[in-house]
Amino acid sequence: MGPKTAKRRSAFRRANRAMPRRRIDIAIEAIDYKNPDLLKKFVTESGKILPRRVTGMPAHLHRKITREIKRSRSVLMMK
Repeated sequence: MGPKTAKRRSAFRRANRAMPRRRIDIAIEAIDYKNPDLLKKFVTESGKILPRRVTGMPAHLHRKITREIKRSRSVLMMK
C-alpha cells in the first residue's frame, strides 16, 4: 500500500463520521399535513424534500415529515 492509497483511505474514513446530533424543537404533534408553514422548512424552493444530512433530523421524524409533506401535496395545501 503506497502513500497515495493510505491518504485516500484516511480521507474516506473521515468522510463517514457520524452526523452531529441537533436538538429538535418541534413537537411531534405539530407535524401535520395541515401545518404547511412548518413543513415548508423542510422543502426547497423548487419543492424537493431536504435530506436528513441537511436538516439533521432523526430518521423517525424525517419519515414522518416526509409522509406529511406528501399528504399536504395531495390535498393541494403545498406545492
